[in-house]
Amino acid sequence: MDSHAFFTVWILTAIGSCLCQDRAVGEDVEFRLINPPPAPPFIINWYFEGSLICSASAGSVIGVNPSYEGRASLDPNTTTLELRSLALNDTGEYTLRVTMIVGDAEKEWKTTLRVFERISSVTLEANQTELVEFNSSVTLTCSASGSSPSFQWFNNSAEVTGSDRVLLDNRTLTVLNVTRYDNGPYRCNASNIVSFEMSSDVTLTIAYGPDSAIVTVKSEYYSSGDNVTLNCSSESSPAAQLQWALNGTLLDEKGPELRLDPALTSKSGGYSCWAYNSKTQRYKLSSPASITVLERVSDPAITIAGSPDPLIAGKSSVSLTCEAKGSNITRKWMKNGETLSPESGRITFSDDNRTVSISSVQKEDRGEYKCQVSNPISIAEGSGTLIVNYGPEKVKIKGQEAVEFGQQIHLSCSAESVPDCTYTWTLNGTYKIGTGASFFKENSTYEDSGIYTCTAWNSITKETNKTDLELSVKGNACSYNRYLSSVTHYDSNFQFLDRAVLA
Repeated sequence: MDSHAFFTVWILTAIGSCLCQDRAVGEDVEFRLINPPPAPPFIINWYFEGSLICSASAGSVIGVNPSYEGRASLDPNTTTLELRSLALNDTGEYTLRVTMIVGDAEKEWKTTLRVFERISSVTLEANQTELVEFNSSVTLTCSASGSSPSFQWFNNSAEVTGSDRVLLDNRTLTVLNVTRYDNGPYRCNASNIVSFEMSSDVTLTIAYGPDSAIVTVKSEYYSSGDNVTLNCSSESSPAAQLQWALNGTLLDEKGPELRLDPALTSKSGGYSCWAYNSKTQRYKLSSPASITVLERVSDPAITIAGSPDPLIAGKSSVSLTCEAKGSNITRKWMKNGETLSPESGRITFSDDNRTVSISSVQKEDRGEYKCQVSNPISIAEGSGTLIVNYGPEKVKIKGQEAVEFGQQIHLSCSAESVPDCTYTWTLNGTYKIGTGASFFKENSTYEDSGIYTCTAWNSITKETNKTDLELSVKGNACSYNRYLSSVTHYDSNFQFLDRAVLA
């Protein structure tokens, strides 16, 4: 037996039935009865399409068709026929006729053999491989040697199925209006009943885009002198050509990166990027990215201007103006640490918050004012103190309302006033007895009884205000002298002095 593959065909016992067998060119086949006879038949004849292949009688082979010489073998005991080195023309119907004993009727069995040439030399070609998305169509053709090839198509590893856009015609695949996802790689599998072979890959180059152009930048705001880098990206194949524009006007700068080194305030604006694909002949413009180059805020200062000056509560108006260096400045006002808000009809702000105007200033308006100046890249603060002169108000006398004859009189006067006011003391409305915030007398007499008046005067507001305290001196001089004789005084020189002597 040679090196060819060997197969067995079992012939059905029913006359007229057929078991089809498929073999490849060069292979061997064996035709065998399913239930061979218990004893060698008297006569055996094998036919192919009606032509005798070989014969046997009484257990011996008596003849082989010369065209099968060396290729056909017959076992006269089992009726088995072996054919070697099959060729395409071996395809057809095979018939076995036997006579078991002399005079017996002839019996017949049939089967069919199909011989195929193996698939080989599978090639795949495209009518074009450089395509433009949505504009181009492509036809791929698969060729193969061998018997009755059929074709199966693959895009990457997925089998290709037909659709409105994908047309399959066995050995050809047509893709209409290609998209970027149709690039492959494509392969075709050629096969028949006995073999298959896969083609090499074909990959399409599909130009697409630019779908979009996107400008990115780290921040919107920068300080003058900073180094700023903008980047433009676009989904495109081949890579898009990129050119920059500022506020809609094309710049000379090209490429995916734009550097502002250093950034100047004049470079502020909306930066956009044009993307162009030379294969698709398509353009795309990005949305603008805003860049604002600012001068840092510095040297904030508050200027206070009042009329009349100095400021007097209820009579003066004042404006506080906040000045600072820098660009795109916003201002926020605070008073005594709290946000300053407008007050209907009295406290108003200019449109840019630069100036706060206060009409008919009140004492409550006095205090420390701060102006916080800022822009998106910096912040600073200036301060100023607003002095509002007012008063005197709420004049009060603190002291005794009654003393014993000869005792000390000690009174003090206070008032709310800016600046501090001066005080004058009078007794019973006519007699001036002193100045200053305090009145003191060592030894009281009956003449010290009466109404004490403290008059407060503000030198700026030119306003006066006063209040009274009625004081009475009680007791008599005799009792006072006896009191003094019993009292000693320890003075600063550590000497005991008789109070009576001092009196």
